[in-house]
Amino acid sequence: MNRLVDAYIESLPETKREIAEAIRELILTTVPDVEEKLSFKIPFYHYFGMFCYLNEVEEGIDVGFCRGKDLVFAWPQLDLRDRVMVASIIITSKKEIQTFQLEQLLLAASHWQVEAKQMKLPMVKTKNKKAASKKKRL
Repeated sequence: MNRLVDAYIESLPETKREIAEAIRELILTTVPDVEEKLSFKIPFYHYFGMFCYLNEVEEGIDVGFCRGKDLVFAWPQLDLRDRVMVASIIITSKKEIQTFQLEQLLLAASHWQVEAKQMKLPMVKTKNKKAASKKKRL
């Protein structure tokens, strides 16, 4: 465990802290090789690239998946919220961790993370080089 992430979670209000601790433990046990860091001032988890994060929001704890755009069809509980690649779910109680099938979502997301890395799929599609080159000339 990461001491900076410890400090972040310990600074949360009690209810949110309990939710964040449970989600953190679930991430660390479900995806054993995940690397935990404090990035962008929030707990970030790296697994074959940027994987997911925890963020305190007014309603609870937002669990964001960096390749979430690829998961929303199979996991409709994820919300893109006008974002290009990240989709997330807000957990407002420890009970919702089970209700929203977070463990299964973490497993699916981690498997997709490995597959996308092996296929060398970028998180965000870049423009076609020919189209970009043509646009520069105009």
